[in-house]
Amino acid sequence: MKAFVLFTLLSVFSHHSAADTFYFVGTTFPSVLEKNEQGQVEGLGADIAGEICLRLGCQIKIDILPFKRALKMVELGKADAFIGPYKSAIREQYMIYSEAAFYQDPLVFYVKNSNEFQWHNNLETLKELSVGLTRGWNYGDDFEQYKSQLEISEVGTVEASFLQLVHDRVDILVTHPRAAQPVIKQLKLANQVKRLQPPLIVNKGYFGFSKKRNLNEFITLFDKELNHMVANGEVKKMSEKYGLIFP
Repeated sequence: MKAFVLFTLLSVFSHHSAADTFYFVGTTFPSVLEKNEQGQVEGLGADIAGEICLRLGCQIKIDILPFKRALKMVELGKADAFIGPYKSAIREQYMIYSEAAFYQDPLVFYVKNSNEFQWHNNLETLKELSVGLTRGWNYGDDFEQYKSQLEISEVGTVEASFLQLVHDRVDILVTHPRAAQPVIKQLKLANQVKRLQPPLIVNKGYFGFSKKRNLNEFITLFDKELNHMVANGEVKKMSEKYGLIFP
């Protein structure tokens, strides 16, 4: 009897029972995943994952970690899922993405107000500039392939990238407005920097599940709930709370 009960529990979520805790990780993505002033995890990604696990009758634990460490944990199977990653060919080697995206991010250029550079979707025009990037981010296939021809400065945070810009260590940087806005406010840079249009690329954010974990059943159920929340407008309504753009 004990063996039968154990088998039943194991089969529910492919080695996870409904009472088990699924371990989600991510990095600080303003409005998607972050800690509030009380140290509590919040953001659209945390809200959606928590709501889905509530409906499925399972528990969830969320840790906010440095970006590359969080990715590596999913790659090695030390975490079940990553909250909010963009799609890339490299990540698809070790992640199963949710069927639906739950937010989208334009990646845009920022320069100092005194810089007269204009962006017209031509990567060759960046050759004369030093470009600031955030380490570990994906900037789209076209840019990633072209990157070796550019003078690149990679730093660990968006804040560090803006500090490089205002201190003339780079001429231009790439980030998304969602991450840039709180940094610009914190560093009081509103009168020193400007955003260029059009975007370099518009990325979509997903849930990424580790291929090293036995999660096929859970992913199927998670996708079903997420797709339902997208279709009935729940995700759109939730995204409005955080000022995010729904795909």
